[in-house]
Amino acid sequence: MPNDKFVNSIQFFFILLIHVTLFYQSESFTSHSPIGTRLGTARAASPTSIQQRAEEAVEKFCSEIDAVLQSDNPQDMFLSFTLRGRKAPRKTKKMTDLKRAQIEKEKENLRGQIREVQGRLLLLKSKKGARNTNNETLFVQTTTKYHGATDVAQNFNLCDFRLQDLMLSGIPPSEWGNLDETSRFPFSSAEMKTMEGTWMLDLTQSSKGKMCKYIKSSKKVESPKPLSHDKPKNFALSPSLLFFQKLGITDENGKPKVARSSKLRQCQKFVEIVSRLVESSKIAKGSSNSDPTIKAVDMGCGRGYLTFALHSYLCEQYTNMRIESRGVDVRPKLMEEVNIIARELGEPFDGLHFMTGTIENTEIEDNIDILIALHACDTATDDALWYGIKKNSAIIVTAPCCHKQVRMYLDAHVAKSKDHPYVDILRHNIYKERIAETVTDSMRALLLEIAGYDVQVFEFIGGEHTSKNVMITAVKRSEPRSEAQKDNLRRRLNAVAELHGVTRQKLADFMGESFGGVEQSTFNRKSGMQRL
Repeated sequence: MPNDKFVNSIQFFFILLIHVTLFYQSESFTSHSPIGTRLGTARAASPTSIQQRAEEAVEKFCSEIDAVLQSDNPQDMFLSFTLRGRKAPRKTKKMTDLKRAQIEKEKENLRGQIREVQGRLLLLKSKKGARNTNNETLFVQTTTKYHGATDVAQNFNLCDFRLQDLMLSGIPPSEWGNLDETSRFPFSSAEMKTMEGTWMLDLTQSSKGKMCKYIKSSKKVESPKPLSHDKPKNFALSPSLLFFQKLGITDENGKPKVARSSKLRQCQKFVEIVSRLVESSKIAKGSSNSDPTIKAVDMGCGRGYLTFALHSYLCEQYTNMRIESRGVDVRPKLMEEVNIIARELGEPFDGLHFMTGTIENTEIEDNIDILIALHACDTATDDALWYGIKKNSAIIVTAPCCHKQVRMYLDAHVAKSKDHPYVDILRHNIYKERIAETVTDSMRALLLEIAGYDVQVFEFIGGEHTSKNVMITAVKRSEPRSEAQKDNLRRRLNAVAELHGVTRQKLADFMGESFGGVEQSTFNRKSGMQRL
């Protein structure tokens, strides 16, 4: 056995010598690597000495990695390793068109070539049906990243893994085919991170530089990365919380029930979004009062999934403040049921209450901090937005649906002219619905900005969970906009309204904003479209 290892080592370094020689002689290396640009004089003087130093550096680096991985407890010492190939050239603003074309050609030539190889330890269980299924085995997982090609992941049994084998023949080609012979050793640098420090390999160093060196870590690493196959997920709320079980979302083990995983995901995503808004608003700074309170209202709360989730999160994060949450819905029996659940949960849900009512007739004293209205149908979203504006809400979160009001104006506007560019678009109902949604929510965003909010419109959650997944968030500004800024917003709002034939919009009516301030000369009267 020792003889076989000796023979394998001799074979490895003989092959390595050939590939390193090819690497230094390749045109790609001399034109793209720092050392390649300086090899003109170095080769003339002593080409063998540089190649020999490179071979010794690679040998040293490989032996250090193998020593750590083959130690008694590699998981307590090893963190990761990275092998780096050629970098893709980058464009700059000052480049000429000719230079940009050359870079595009170079990138195309790099397609399928190795960009980087990352390695980490992985603890995998035995396959189902195998003996000793409780046993777990350490593997080395490598992820090869290519230029312009799909990443490839591989798992190697730790006992059989050798870095030199991986570097010379263990990396699979990309879907673009095999690597050419001059690129069979395509690495210019590498590193291995351990608990104590980092081993660095740099083949681009000058003839005087040290190609392989160890840098001791100045900061002590507390623990290695997790060895699980899947990365642990960080949730704003634990799925095992009791209120999830009471609402029928999870079981006693914190696992989502059948057909309830999407609802759990929706609650987690919602709390994640609102938490960022709270941190960026004046709410997180607290109040000057002796008894600071965060007041949240959920209009059209339904069964209160999101109301419970947000209340639980706020109580957990802001322990120095009192949390008062209200859920409002028109169904009295449902409100009675969720109120019972809130009372059964006890503290900290003492501040959570549900009440029967509509957005228009709900009376809550004083101002509120957070206004929520998800999936309020048609102009009910406008009612909720106006309620939040009137109550000086620091944060407004809505997910609108059923945009019927603006759709009515679109139909009438396009019907006025057969030559209107929207005729061939709006004859398809799916496009009519999407345009009505886009126009309505764009106008709402502009109106909220006029009211003194910073607004974002984005996808709330994936379309596989709900088709009504557009969310509008508004955070009250610390300083109001100037009159000039408001006038600019009104001009843009009028432009959108006139372009689509909208003469009334409910939130605009509430705010006293009328349409018609855009100069008619900026529009094409025949088609109704704004001139480009």
